[in-house]
Amino acid sequence: MPKAGRYRDGVPCWVELGTPDLPRARRFYGALFGWEYVGLPGYTVATLRGAQVAGLVRRPAGEERSWTTYLAVTDVGRAAEEVRTAGGRVVREPFERPEQGWAAVVADPTGAVFGLRQGLLWQGAGLVDEPSAFSWSEQLSPDPATARTFYRQVFGYEYGSGADGGTVFRVGGAVAGGIGGGHGADADRTGPTGRASASASGSGSGSGSGGTNLGAAGPPAVWSVHFGTDDTDRAAERVRELGGEVLAGPHPTPFGRRAAVRDDGGAEFTLIGLPSAEATVAA
Repeated sequence: MPKAGRYRDGVPCWVELGTPDLPRARRFYGALFGWEYVGLPGYTVATLRGAQVAGLVRRPAGEERSWTTYLAVTDVGRAAEEVRTAGGRVVREPFERPEQGWAAVVADPTGAVFGLRQGLLWQGAGLVDEPSAFSWSEQLSPDPATARTFYRQVFGYEYGSGADGGTVFRVGGAVAGGIGGGHGADADRTGPTGRASASASGSGSGSGSGGTNLGAAGPPAVWSVHFGTDDTDRAAERVRELGGEVLAGPHPTPFGRRAAVRDDGGAEFTLIGLPSAEATVAA
């Protein structure tokens, strides 16, 4: 994915965990990734070596714990209307987050929930493609053709083949994420950076609404979230030690080992081994 500070409209720029139990989430991810936390009004920012890497927001008791991918936009209100026009829906209308900017939570026509983020002082993550930081997001659904049409209309995505033959989307000519069929914790396909991809089925929104497939039976469409690691096997074992679950893997791929996991509160994400600390997005 792009280096921090170079987010264009439609590029995954931020990930956020919605949870009814913030202290529990802080403990789990602090122990797993070494994150520290900064409290803002109504929001918690996770930091790594001083850089902002993810958000945590409280949900009402009883709602599921899940990760949401946010796409960068320059005008959140206009982007929300374009989502509606293209056949999606607005789950949470644009709102302001003090000291951060504006956001909205929306869903595409296949039911995959994602966020829109219009940054104030910073547009997205300050550290990416490094161990314990956000590395990759992709939309997975049983109706990839509908998804591709939607994202092309709203964000102008261009599509091509990734290293594994799957579909990637490009923004400004650069690979920015994945999009295609297949979902569930045992999905076994690799992303265009060479990192393995597995969906975080059950991923939800900042409002507490999970990804729901509006038009087809089976698992919900999702935007899956991936975090880098320098040792996938060790990280997966640490997930178990902390009360989480390994859903699939670790599995070897030509580009690194990957594992689909669930934290101790039920939120799913993917661990993926990074070849180096440098961003290695393949165009």
